Amino acid sequence: MKDKLKLEIEKGVDEKNSKVGVSVNIDIANGEGSNLSGSVLLIPKCSSYKILQEEVSRIKEELDTLLDRSKGLFEGEAEKEGLDVNEDKSAKEIWDILSMIKDPEILLVKFNSLSHQKRFEVADYIFTNCNIFSGVASVFSTRYNSEEGLLE
Repeated sequence: MKDKLKLEIEKGVDEKNSKVGVSVNIDIANGEGSNLSGSVLLIPKCSSYKILQEEVSRIKEELDTLLDRSKGLFEGEAEKEGLDVNEDKSAKEIWDILSMIKDPEILLVKFNSLSHQKRFEVADYIFTNCNIFSGVASVFSTRYNSEEGLLE
């Protein structure tokens, strides 16, 4: 990652007017053979070391939070592997499997990994056959984006 981060320096008329930020190099592929490369400011240009330090600390805190959240997902790998969500199954059978998942983040990953059509079938089943005011169906109903057909 150290090759991807770059200190961006904007020299002012004098040192008091100089600014420093941090950019990150990115490569984006659209899956159809097109690639885009460039850099994006990760930390906006700051006018003092103290402000830059605060911004770096904020990003470190956000990364630590994401790392903690991912820990639960990795610890749930054994649970996820034991819950085979095969798209050949009916919406009810898939929901029976998904409803056993206690961690909302694992539920999100499992549900969103289904095809677009299967997600709509499962959602239709849940909203027409389940009590969306309790249990995992409640979590599903509050996080479901009906326009995208995804859990958020």
